[in-house]
Amino acid sequence: MLRVFVCGAHSVGKTTLVNEVGRELDLHVEAEVARKVIRDLNLRREDFDPKINPSKFEELQERILEAQCKVEQSNSRSGASYIADRGIDPLVYSQLYLGEDSMKRLLNLPSTKECIDRYKNSLVFVVRPFTECLQTDDIRLVPKMEELLNFTNMMEEVLRDNDIPYTVIDVLDLNKRVDIVKDKILEYKELKVTAMTDRDIFSRDD
Repeated sequence: MLRVFVCGAHSVGKTTLVNEVGRELDLHVEAEVARKVIRDLNLRREDFDPKINPSKFEELQERILEAQCKVEQSNSRSGASYIADRGIDPLVYSQLYLGEDSMKRLLNLPSTKECIDRYKNSLVFVVRPFTECLQTDDIRLVPKMEELLNFTNMMEEVLRDNDIPYTVIDVLDLNKRVDIVKDKILEYKELKVTAMTDRDIFSRDD
């Protein structure tokens, strides 16, 4: 099965990209779980502001990771290919706003370790921020470009440290973003077909 994870800070256009790729390739779109978790917990933005309530912020990131893991487990059982809005992002939010110790604690959760193993065998993309994409809403923290850039750099560092291959999307144009994702998906499918063919040849030769 094909698993695609589009990662990055808030307000970089991940959801728009995920929906467009899903529509063009007829892939199941797995919506971001963070908003659902926040609404299910009936939290207001100030309730999980890391400067006001750091413990609640870390707890929220843990809840999001656990919710993502459950969704990914369900998709794996069904065997259906999908593209997901977000991936390892909660770890990076924890590191950015609370520090490395908080990130490491979340990193050691069983659900996080399971997700990381899954990401290693998936297509992972990191969308870089552009000022043209910045916007606020009633849930997200107010975005600042410096924070979004720091988040992106930390995201790439976390992915590298955990041996998760990824592709950077560093263009603003939506069509170009979609093409980058589609090209990687095509490469992935071609590699899978080649690997299956090679195994079949080896089996016959044996």
